[in-house]
Amino acid sequence: MTSDFPDGISAERNLELAGRARHPWYRRALLSLIAVLPILALLNVFGQHPTVSYARAAAADLEVTAPARLRSGLIFQVRVRVIAHQDINTPQLIFDPGWWESMSVNSLVPNPNNQTNSNGRVVLSYNTLAAGHVLVAWMYFQVNPTNVGKRRENVELDDGATHITTVHRSLTIFP
Repeated sequence: MTSDFPDGISAERNLELAGRARHPWYRRALLSLIAVLPILALLNVFGQHPTVSYARAAAADLEVTAPARLRSGLIFQVRVRVIAHQDINTPQLIFDPGWWESMSVNSLVPNPNNQTNSNGRVVLSYNTLAAGHVLVAWMYFQVNPTNVGKRRENVELDDGATHITTVHRSLTIFP
């Protein structure tokens, strides 16, 4: 008896697809997993939507507006707002190292009077801030492409050597 099929090809396996009932479900599951990533990105799970963090004190309020989740390579903006309730002679914004690790700083507006380093934290000093006035500092960063992980990004407000308040926050960077 001669076969109508070449060697290695059988009617049951290749024509009738016997034993392959589960294969479409494997393909559908894999396709669904691949489709989940863009859907999560559209829902802003991977970042850039800014969040606002507050800290209040008798001398001043501190407000930090920045994304809490980012993707590698993104450019983003940070706004730090200080609302003085009392005169602040030497307002200093002190940033944890997490703000600067594997980040490119594109701009600081307005430029601080002085920029220093204190135990690995960046200190930006500004002019005297009178009671009832507001200091708004804008910073523009870019996440370096190899930057991934979670880090602490606290911002502290001091009047010279006197601590006023701290905003506690963290940042998660996705690949």
